[in-house]
Amino acid sequence: MRLPSHPRVVVTGAGSGLGRALCLELASRKARIVVSDHNRETAEETARLVRGRGAEAIVVACDVTKVDEVEALAKAADDAFGGTDLLCNNAGIGAGGAVGEVSIADWHKTVDVDLWGVIYGCHVFVPRMRKAGGGWVLNVASAAALLLAPRMAPYNVAKAGVLALTETLEGELAGSGVGVSVLCPTFFPTNIIRDGLYSTSGMRKFGEKMMERSKLTAEDVARLCIAGVEAGDLHIVPMRDGRWLWRLKRVSPAAYRFLNRRMAMEMSKRDGATK
Repeated sequence: MRLPSHPRVVVTGAGSGLGRALCLELASRKARIVVSDHNRETAEETARLVRGRGAEAIVVACDVTKVDEVEALAKAADDAFGGTDLLCNNAGIGAGGAVGEVSIADWHKTVDVDLWGVIYGCHVFVPRMRKAGGGWVLNVASAAALLLAPRMAPYNVAKAGVLALTETLEGELAGSGVGVSVLCPTFFPTNIIRDGLYSTSGMRKFGEKMMERSKLTAEDVARLCIAGVEAGDLHIVPMRDGRWLWRLKRVSPAAYRFLNRRMAMEMSKRDGATK
């Protein structure tokens, strides 16, 4: 999908990290952006940066776990810009820990934000796009959806659900003029680890270390992501390590299972040492 001139865009989780980077990347294309986050203050800062690049922005506070607020978000986009050309279902939180150690409350919160937030976004916006005869949905998942690394069950389950929803939609939307992509990055620097839900300090430190090793910034991922949307890619996997591991899993499942088990044992030892 080639984005139209001055595209009408909605970005959730736009107050920081990838959401803010997506807004700024789209601002360079003179997009008209609904900047949405549960934190109005951080969303206002993103909107200020967008306007500083010569693009138009309005702010709508939205808790994506509440379908009525997502409905209000879509109405705000309709009222302000007459519709939505690109929806970025980006809001999400991180979570980690072994099954049985992660609290049920953390399971619910992770799935509510990371999966139900995307479900609500698709449920509300896709019919509008169908009626308009065009548009694109970008669902932000993670390489976790493809690789299912150990000790990340709540996050893996939620993001795998986002992947399944996106692939399902791709078939359903054939011939409608509406398209869909799923973004599956590995680690890169954002606030997701700092603000995440982790059953041990070892899991949090592991995530922080992986972020420090990333060669890509949020701005890099946003640029590659929008390029993938414009290329019509279903799966956008911007990092080389994610692409190689996904390929290994498909080509040699036994080798990938061995690697996953080794990783689980090493992470378990690390957690034990940091408790």
